[in-house]
Amino acid sequence: MPFVGSNMKYLCATSLILAGGVVSGDRAVASEEAIQYAESVVEAGRQSIMSRNPLDQGGVVWMGAETSPKPVEDIIVAVMPCPLSLSVCKYLFDSAKEAAEAIGWEAFPIDNKGDPAVAQKGVDAAITRGVKCVLTLASPARDIRSQITRGKEEGVAFVTGFSDDPVEFGGDVGYGLDYAAAGELLAAYVIANGGGGVVMFDSPQLPQLSVRLQGFKDYLTEHGQGQATIVHEEDYSISAGAPGLITKMQAILTRFPKDSFNWVIAPYDEALVPLLQTAQQRERDEISGVSFDGEAVAYDSIRNDGPQKATISWGLEWVSWAGIDECNRALNGVEVGVNKDFPIQLTDSTNVPPEGGTYEVNFDFREQYKSMWDAAR
Repeated sequence: MPFVGSNMKYLCATSLILAGGVVSGDRAVASEEAIQYAESVVEAGRQSIMSRNPLDQGGVVWMGAETSPKPVEDIIVAVMPCPLSLSVCKYLFDSAKEAAEAIGWEAFPIDNKGDPAVAQKGVDAAITRGVKCVLTLASPARDIRSQITRGKEEGVAFVTGFSDDPVEFGGDVGYGLDYAAAGELLAAYVIANGGGGVVMFDSPQLPQLSVRLQGFKDYLTEHGQGQATIVHEEDYSISAGAPGLITKMQAILTRFPKDSFNWVIAPYDEALVPLLQTAQQRERDEISGVSFDGEAVAYDSIRNDGPQKATISWGLEWVSWAGIDECNRALNGVEVGVNKDFPIQLTDSTNVPPEGGTYEVNFDFREQYKSMWDAAR
């Protein structure tokens, strides 16, 4: 789309006057610029970006260490992702297990089921079993602060990815990608695809989910120029599952009649599914959805022109491998937090993987880690 110069500004203002509009020429130009910027962000996001780079700068590069301390030998690591009933969380564990085996360790999962009490019991049991590192992925360190205190007394490392920082509770390092940037990519997508009213669902029991959605809101405030607005925000509990989401969505559809909003955003793809299904059952076909995690259910909808139009695909395996690397660094007593950034992709109909396919980051991070570890042995 061409730059909106002074002549275009005059034409926009004139056309609005002729149409009887009340929007000023300056506001029209600002709106056009907001759409142009959103389109540039979407284009970069489709290519994949490093999450801490400028939103409109695409490309995947290594942003970790170049060398590694010698891998600690013959240890067990406990990996506690978000609830294993969610496919994305199971994928996080599987990737961490693969990395642990590559470095020469044994790994086993802790399923917290989204319940802090279950998480605490699981970590206590892991410490008793003799683990040397507890790696939490998208599971808050704050839920296991007492276990961190106990574990550190026994020489256990605590590493957290995708969530809060365990250092606050005595742990070793928090690391991960910029969740807010992912939310910003989806906000740009909404604006670039017509904008309008948005209903937002959040599950604040997992802080990283709220960070994703805050990024969406911040983008609208900073770059939106009124092209999209949040008309309602709704909190829900993960433990309530799909029935709880359906009940809440039914109430929202009753409260907000047809054409009151155009988009719904959820903090992860599996949460978006029952929301959009409920809208379609009410014949609310004007409502589309966006969400996070690049799950198969999202890809299916995008691929088949379903109601979900975009998702954020993460370099989840990369983050999981980085967690094992951070565990090794913490156990060696060297600098941690060296895994600085990871890729994300805005996935829509232009770049959705083929059926059965997954997001490929197009960078051999596995070989990067293996080479470092092998060289240090």
